[in-house]
Amino acid sequence: MTGSLLDVPKVELHCHLEGSMSSATVKALAARHRPDWSAVWSGDIPDRFSFSDFPDFGRQYLFGLSLLRNEEDLATVTADLATTLAEQNVRYVELTTTAYSHLHVGGMAREVYRDGLDEGRRRAAARGVDIGWVIDIPRDLEAPDQTDTIDYLESGLTPAGLVAIGLGGYEVGFPAGPYADHFARARALGLHSVPHAGETEGADSVFQAVELLRAERIGHGVRILEDTELTARVADEGILCEVCPTSNELLGVVADIEQHPLPQMIEAGLRVSINTDDPGWFDTDLMTELSIASELGIDDDMHLRLQRSALDASFADAPVRRRIVEELDAYERSHS
Repeated sequence: MTGSLLDVPKVELHCHLEGSMSSATVKALAARHRPDWSAVWSGDIPDRFSFSDFPDFGRQYLFGLSLLRNEEDLATVTADLATTLAEQNVRYVELTTTAYSHLHVGGMAREVYRDGLDEGRRRAAARGVDIGWVIDIPRDLEAPDQTDTIDYLESGLTPAGLVAIGLGGYEVGFPAGPYADHFARARALGLHSVPHAGETEGADSVFQAVELLRAERIGHGVRILEDTELTARVADEGILCEVCPTSNELLGVVADIEQHPLPQMIEAGLRVSINTDDPGWFDTDLMTELSIASELGIDDDMHLRLQRSALDASFADAPVRRRIVEELDAYERSHS
């Protein structure tokens, strides 16, 4: 297959809505709401974000999230991301959003949160991008004995297009296992299980996600290779790892991008997809991540296979899935 990677119809499975905000967006929202950011940055909000470690990233990220205060803020950020995705021929994206931080910390009403996401989803569809929502539990903020997120999911005031529950936040000191009941309750609602694991903690984190949370996909999962038996199990079960190369480098998960284990993951038989994670904070986009994958040895034919695999692992509804399959088939025919 020969052709432009930009022209390939694409699917993204691991992107945080609140992490999609660029420095320009954060500055615009700060000008609107006039918060105090002195505990996060000395001086002005930087033109380009940088992080000393994952907790430092978390502090900056939560400040940006705190600027999303009403329906229009949520809708605008969603639509802005959709514009960028559409320019890169992304047809379907599963966006993670952290209800706990908006509702419990920010005090946003459930109806406002829902309506903002619904309006953003409508604007995205008008740009040719379909959205499936993932609502995650922030493990380093919401303790296992709290039930704010699952209570919200059971409230019936959730956005259209909700497909899954996630588990985000800092893994170190916050294991996945204690959230098993939360995930069981979410599965009873018909939601899928897509926890983060194997990013800032090792293979045991992935094991807990698979064994106790019944993960259908793993957010990141790059440290699974530390356990060959678990790697074989996840490969055999077809559980896809949502790989985010730039994120892994900037947050110190890998020492540098040349050492990223993506090629080894594929060689080990793992299903993977390529994703942006927090594109605004990391100053990246999906085309940049795909280009990095190319530099790591992923050729054009493999890129196309990875897009098909991402679609297969997605929770897109049947009409969206059929349309993207048809587009991928047409692209492959025209470039064979």
